[in-house]
Amino acid sequence: MTLPATRWYQWHAQYDDLHSPDTDRLEVVQELIIAALDRAPAGPLTAVSACAGQARDLLPVLIHHPRGRDVRARMVELDPLNASFLTAALGSTDLVGVEVVIADAGTTDAYIGAVPADLVLLCGVFANIELDDAQRTVDAATALCRPGGIVVWSSYGAQLAHADEVVALFEDRAFERMALRRSAEREFVVASHRYVGPQRSLPAHARFFGFGG
Repeated sequence: MTLPATRWYQWHAQYDDLHSPDTDRLEVVQELIIAALDRAPAGPLTAVSACAGQARDLLPVLIHHPRGRDVRARMVELDPLNASFLTAALGSTDLVGVEVVIADAGTTDAYIGAVPADLVLLCGVFANIELDDAQRTVDAATALCRPGGIVVWSSYGAQLAHADEVVALFEDRAFERMALRRSAEREFVVASHRYVGPQRSLPAHARFFGFGG
């Protein structure tokens, strides 16, 4: 599912329904983020979130998790309304290591200076791109992620049919599966993978996906 740019802000209102499939999916994403922080090494941590939206996945976890203040995070979001919402939400917290960048999350330039990261969020990205872009995105994840870092991703809607192929893409590129949660009733997949390959450099000025809308 892709939406006109003006509707991405309204799309997040679905998360206000506590009994929706979207909220159930969000809860699972948060569980996997918490698990990643629970097992993270001591010391400063870095995170990046692609198509961060209103960061309803990462931001509440950082606020409440004991490791939240250890995390320096970059949230990349193209929609200015969502970015403004997120910036305002951050202003009511004591998180000083989180930045909101208004940029195209499908381009490598959006992440320069913030990667390689300990935690990479690609939540919803694979629900909005085709398999060719999915392959390029997983390739890019080997540079976005530091060795030992964790990627959390989700998919739903029409692209859910390709979820097994996305899992295979990660596993073919030295990502060790940590968790895979499926809900046939709610029609989503959420997964996390640990990168066990070598560190790769992120190329400049490269596009790895086109996020519709």
